[in-house]
Amino acid sequence: MYRITETILLSYYSNIDEVSQEELFAQLSSMIADILAACLTNLPQVIAMKCHTSFIEKREASVQVAAQLLGKTTQIINILQDRELPSLNDTDQLAFIDKWQVNLMHLFP
Repeated sequence: MYRITETILLSYYSNIDEVSQEELFAQLSSMIADILAACLTNLPQVIAMKCHTSFIEKREASVQVAAQLLGKTTQIINILQDRELPSLNDTDQLAFIDKWQVNLMHLFP
């Protein structure tokens, strides 16, 4: 949240006369989309971690939470199917929002 706010403030104060509300909204929307894409990328790891808890007493509840998490994201995934997500080859790159942003900047200048 800090980085989003800092970026918007820097954009706004550096050229106060040239930045419109529409441009700020577009910039904010782009940042939120980047964050959402990074979160969805990490979803398989989160679900796997939830399902592999070591204590049997906690495993049932943890698997239930993982199933609910998957169910909640189904609608988001259906909406995103119409959009092309960036293809980052290296799995390590997928975890960094800066890599997503650079990739998206090349797709949508």
